[in-house]
Amino acid sequence: MLSGSDKAFFEKAAKSGEKEVAVSQAVLPNLKNPQVRAFAQSMISDHTAANTELKSLAMSKGVTLPSMDQKLSAKWSENTKDTDEDYIEEMVSDHKEAVELFEKASKSQDTEIAAFASSKLPKLQHHLESAKALEKTVD
Repeated sequence: MLSGSDKAFFEKAAKSGEKEVAVSQAVLPNLKNPQVRAFAQSMISDHTAANTELKSLAMSKGVTLPSMDQKLSAKWSENTKDTDEDYIEEMVSDHKEAVELFEKASKSQDTEIAAFASSKLPKLQHHLESAKALEKTVD
């Protein structure tokens, strides 16, 4: 039987991961900075892979994950002069939350959830550091 915090982890992680992919895909055609474009591309590939693993683990635990809010990506597909800055700012904020979420889940009583969260933490921390570095170049 899963704890409430484990169920919450699955839901929050799924929403977060799907958001990273959807926002990155929506914003990609409008990004001007090549480093930011490369970052967005890695968000799509890294988070798509992690989302697949998360879905598989959730299914094995009997958890149904929420589906993505489509209005979110529509907002991000609009091109503005600050697209690069806005995107990177969002990625810094989102990854701070994701790192906290996965750090907490890495201490789960469920060993599979703890192992999954622990295995994803280094990549999420790397994404956060990369986004922070990019934030300095696009401001």
